[in-house]
Amino acid sequence: MDSPPRFGDGSPRFTEDFGSSPPPHYGVEHHASYGDAPPTMQHRLSNKERPLSPELSSPLPESVLAAEGDKEVAYPQFQPVPYQRPQADEGRAADGRRVCGMKAKLFYGLLVLLVVVAVGLGVGLGVGLGTRESSPSSPAQSSSALPTSTTAPTATDNPYAIGGAISSQYYSTEGAFNGSGIALASQSFASDLSDAPLGNLVVYFQHHSGDIRFKRLTSEGEWVGGSQSEIVASDAKNSTPLSAVAYVQNETSQWHIFYIGKDNRLKQRSNSNVTSFWDDGPLTKMNISVFDADQVGMQACWYGNAYGDADYAHTFRPSSGSSVDSKENGMHLWYASNETTFQQLGWTTSDDQWVHQQEWPHLNGHAGVGCYSWGEGSVTYVMFVDQKNTVNFYWKDTNTNATSNSSHPINEWTNSSISIPNVHPSTSLGYTNYFYAQMADTNEFNGYNISWDAENTSFVEDDMFTVGGDAGLPGSHLSVTAVPNQSGGDSLYVFYQTEGSDVTQYTRDIKGGQWSNVDIQIPDA
Repeated sequence: MDSPPRFGDGSPRFTEDFGSSPPPHYGVEHHASYGDAPPTMQHRLSNKERPLSPELSSPLPESVLAAEGDKEVAYPQFQPVPYQRPQADEGRAADGRRVCGMKAKLFYGLLVLLVVVAVGLGVGLGVGLGTRESSPSSPAQSSSALPTSTTAPTATDNPYAIGGAISSQYYSTEGAFNGSGIALASQSFASDLSDAPLGNLVVYFQHHSGDIRFKRLTSEGEWVGGSQSEIVASDAKNSTPLSAVAYVQNETSQWHIFYIGKDNRLKQRSNSNVTSFWDDGPLTKMNISVFDADQVGMQACWYGNAYGDADYAHTFRPSSGSSVDSKENGMHLWYASNETTFQQLGWTTSDDQWVHQQEWPHLNGHAGVGCYSWGEGSVTYVMFVDQKNTVNFYWKDTNTNATSNSSHPINEWTNSSISIPNVHPSTSLGYTNYFYAQMADTNEFNGYNISWDAENTSFVEDDMFTVGGDAGLPGSHLSVTAVPNQSGGDSLYVFYQTEGSDVTQYTRDIKGGQWSNVDIQIPDA
C-alpha cells in the first residue's frame, strides 16, 4: 500500500481552487462491542512524518491482520467529522479569499478608495468648469451663506442700510421706527424757562407705524405726547432723515419739518402759533426728487440772526469768525441728488419759494450734513462727508463789503484746514456748541469743540469727548442741542438710537461731568 503524500515531497497542499476546503480527516472511535483495541499497524509512520491528524496514519480505511489468527480484519468506516475551519493565526486576516491575485479585503478597500477619488475629481472638475461661465438659464450660485435666524445680516454687510433695510426681521413693531430720523427744535421761545407752558424742547421722530410724530419736554423735565394726536405727516419713506427749523418772525413762532416722502421727493410741513395745524410748505409743491437709497443725506439750517427776532433763553453762540452780522435771514437746505452729489437750496424770509443755489460734487450721498449758520458774524459753515468717509468743514463769508483775496474769498464756499477721518459711512452730523459724528470702528459718537475762524478754523485742544453710554446703531440718525438748565448753566443734549425701537437722550453739563441717559417712552399705538 502506498504511503500518503507528504508535505515535503513537492505535492501541493490544496488544489487551484483557493476557496475549497482541505481534504477531510477521520477520527477513530472505540466501540465497546468490538472488544479489543485495534492491533498495532505495521509500517506505521512516525509522529514526525504524519501529514494530517495525529490520530490517523492514512486518510483511507485499511485492512490489517489480527495478531491472534492472522485473519484479515476490516475496521468499519466511520462517518467523517464536519470540517472546522482553523482559527486565523494572530495578525492574519480570517478571510483568506483572493480576488485578482490580492486578498479580498485589500482589493475591496482599494476599490472603495478608487471610487472616492473618482467622485472627488468629478466634483472638483465640475466646480472648476462651472465657475468659468454661468448658463443664462441657470445662474451660478453664490458661495456666501444665506441669512438665517441664527446668521442674521449685519450693517457691515451694507454700511448704507439700517433697520428693516438690512433684513425684514429688524423692522420694529413697537415704539420708534428702527432707523428713525430725529430732529430737535425750540418750542416756546420763552425768555424765562419757568414761563414755557408748551415746553422748552420738541423732539421729532418716526413712529414704527411710519408716521412722523413729536414729543415735548416740559419745564418739569417730563416728555409728553408722541401719540396719534401729535402726528406731523403720514407719507414719509422708511428711515427718512428729519430736519427741523424753528424761528420767530414778526412775533409769529414758526416750525418747519423737512423729510423725504414715500414718492422719494422732498417734503416740507409747516406750523405756527397762529394756524396751530400742520400744512404742506412750498418745498413739497416743487416735487424735487432725491437720491433713492435707504440712507440719504438731507439737512435744513437757519441762517442769520439767531432764529429771527425772538428774545428767548438760549446757550451762548460761538463766534463765527466775523464781527459783522448778516443782514439776511432764511434757510439753507442740502440734499443728496445721487450717491456722490448734493444740491443746495435757499429760502429767505422775504421769499415765497425755494431757489437752487449750488451743486456739491465728490461727496458721500449716504451721510448726513452738519451746519453752523446762526452765530454772530457773517461767516457760515457747512460740513460734509467725502467719498473717503472724512468730514470736511467748509466756510463762506457773506460780507460783500469786505475785500476778497486768495486766502479769504468773499461769498464763496471754501474748504478749511481741519477734518475728521474714519467716520461711519452713513453717519449723521450735528452741531450746537460741539460738533458730533459717529465713528466707524466703534459706532460711538464723538464730540469736538471747534474754534470757528474761516480759513483759520481749528479744533480746541484737549476738548474732545465720547458721548457716554451705549454706542449707537450703525448709521443711527442723530440730533443735538444745548439748552440752559435750572441751575443757571447750560446742558448738552444728544439723541440717537441704540436698540431700534428707542429714542435715547444723553445729557451732560456743557463744562463736563458724567453723562446721564433717558430712554424716551414712545407709545406703541
